[in-house]
Amino acid sequence: KKTQDNNMKSFACLTAVIAAASAAPQFLGGHGLRHGVGLGHGVAVAHPVAIAHAPLVHHAPVVAHHAVGGYAQPDLAEVSPYSYTYAVADDYSNSNFNAAETGDGNGNAEGSYSVALPDGRTQHVNYKADGYAGYVADVTYDGAAVYPDAPAPYHAAPVPAYAG
Repeated sequence: KKTQDNNMKSFACLTAVIAAASAAPQFLGGHGLRHGVGLGHGVAVAHPVAIAHAPLVHHAPVVAHHAVGGYAQPDLAEVSPYSYTYAVADDYSNSNFNAAETGDGNGNAEGSYSVALPDGRTQHVNYKADGYAGYVADVTYDGAAVYPDAPAPYHAAPVPAYAG
């Protein structure tokens, strides 16, 4: 039993030293563990170290290749026009708003939205946005603002007078 405990402690210590050495190659005087044979000058490659009875598993190296076969990376610079519309009308929470926008895919957009405001009015916004004029909005309101009556002023309770 004692030999097994010593073997486990030795394994744990050796694993910790290897992990520290490969994670911090500057402490090895410029030498780092490399893929290949022995020590060499270069960049250390740190692999995750698992403390377990299973053998360590090294991940395959990441190699960048150009597109091969029938796959080509998508050109993210292509023109992508879009259009969307949504609306919400919830009587329980009095939420009422909608929006619509279209874009030509070249940075130019045009749209509108409406929002029910807490004061009872509805705000309508029509806008255009482009790289020359920026964001230009036309804002209008429907209805009249209604505000609740102000609450009664606060009066502090009188300070009780104690006999004595």
